[in-house]
Amino acid sequence: MKAVLGLKLGPQHDTGACVVWESAGELRCCAISEERLSRRKQDRAFPALSIKAVLGEAGLRLGDLGCVCVDKLGPGTMVEQTRPIGTVDRSLWQDEERAFFLALEGVPAFVVNHHLAHAASAYYPFHVDRAAVLVVDGSGSDWPRDSARADRLIMQGRPTEVGHYPLRRYDRRAETQSIFKGRGTRLERLAVSTRSGAGHFYSYFSKHVAGFGQLQEGKLMGLAGYGSADRLKDYPAFPRALFDGVDTPMLDYLLDTEFEVPEVRPADVPATDEPWCHIAYWAQHWLERAVVHLARQAVIEANSRTLVAAGGVMLNVVANRLARDTLAAEGRLREMHVQPASSDAGMPMGAALVGYYHTLGGMLPFQQNRVYLGPEPDEAAAEDELVLHGGSRPANLAETVAELLFDGKIVGWWQGPSEYGPRALGARSILAWPGRASMKETINRRVKHRESFRPFAPICREENAEEIFGVGFPVPYMLFNTTVKEEYRDKIPAVTHVDGSGRLQTVGERWTPRLYELLGAVRSRDGVGVLLNTSFNDAGEPIVERVRDAIGCAERTGLDALVVGGAVWQRGE
Repeated sequence: MKAVLGLKLGPQHDTGACVVWESAGELRCCAISEERLSRRKQDRAFPALSIKAVLGEAGLRLGDLGCVCVDKLGPGTMVEQTRPIGTVDRSLWQDEERAFFLALEGVPAFVVNHHLAHAASAYYPFHVDRAAVLVVDGSGSDWPRDSARADRLIMQGRPTEVGHYPLRRYDRRAETQSIFKGRGTRLERLAVSTRSGAGHFYSYFSKHVAGFGQLQEGKLMGLAGYGSADRLKDYPAFPRALFDGVDTPMLDYLLDTEFEVPEVRPADVPATDEPWCHIAYWAQHWLERAVVHLARQAVIEANSRTLVAAGGVMLNVVANRLARDTLAAEGRLREMHVQPASSDAGMPMGAALVGYYHTLGGMLPFQQNRVYLGPEPDEAAAEDELVLHGGSRPANLAETVAELLFDGKIVGWWQGPSEYGPRALGARSILAWPGRASMKETINRRVKHRESFRPFAPICREENAEEIFGVGFPVPYMLFNTTVKEEYRDKIPAVTHVDGSGRLQTVGERWTPRLYELLGAVRSRDGVGVLLNTSFNDAGEPIVERVRDAIGCAERTGLDALVVGGAVWQRGE
């Protein structure tokens, strides 16, 4: 049996662990981010808790592994594919990392290229034998600083540096955008950019102009809905020739043309005020153009009508949908898949898959379940814990919860293994009925404590998606934007964004059967069958993992009820 442990190591954000192992003719997978267990948002610590969790789920010890593959960024770990950890200067490893490698006692360990790991996470889980693979993020593994080359990255600043940050280059080359082709079990890189690209462009304006801070680009996407196309003329239009191959150097263009960066939004000024909403619209507009260009370039260079993608930029659902629709209309695209854990939180999975398919030469297909990858909880014990806190086990769970929702209650929803990645997909969710426009403000005030302009996501059964959202394909991972049909907007106002869009997740029966049944009970009552779905956490917290985390969050916030497995707790009962 082949087994590989993949790790994302610090000091960068989102450390975590993933183990893949052969079982019953397929490649099984368990993965979790360290933050889910440590309860520290975007944790940068050594992933000791997640290593213990995933190995425990697989029933493996370190000595059972075929190899360990890690993602660790920095000039000292420069690598284009993989390299043994013994070739890395020992001083670059943190104390816990050195202790871990010593404990392997002969199990080989490798550093994996960042974009290769992203590509692996996008390609192997979707069971395609031939595909174009696109990776778009901020920056990944360092590349040699060749003095003959002029390309250097644009500085983004330290995590705590927000606003008043002039555009300037610094002496670093690193991959920012890559195109691979997948054939069978092999990945080959076809092109790489080492210039600040779409990710750095979007992050810069999110952080230093909109004032949202580090790793908050999703807020800029939501804010863009409040801007106007009529104001695009107020900001630079990038020349078509700037998008050249795998390069989209928009920040370089702004620097070279001496663009005057707008002042950062004051903290006490609403983001929806002018000019910031229009700047967000402009940034989103050009991000979309860059992603469409890169997607087109990828399918052309890889000679494939199947596109798979990963990297933090690929969490932008609006850009994804435009790329999908544009390339399909051009006859270049048959299918497109995006890795649910596209951000660096997905690095452990990608590293493990590189280890299995590239290093060990594994051949088994990835398991069918692509996203509910957390350790399998003991559901009976979890229900018992909720009952001890005053919960009960109703005879008909779906009808009981539907009644709570239609009574205006906000419900925490905890079921089975957790989702892998940043989005709640029905395993660790907060649910509400979206028929009242006030529900959005109510959840923000009582539970989520976040900005009012950010949209909440709708969920519905797969078979109802075309009727309500006009989408004729499944959207199981909330990665392609949709539009709420006009006749349904006043029926589900709490999940209809200001521009009429909805960040939809479609739900099938196989992976989330209780949620599927609940949506059916909702549809039988209102004739629509849509719920508001948001991540089960308070502002500044990771999504809950264990049942005790869920109970604690429910008791601290304004949740009215909590569902754990088949048990229900209600506040005040």
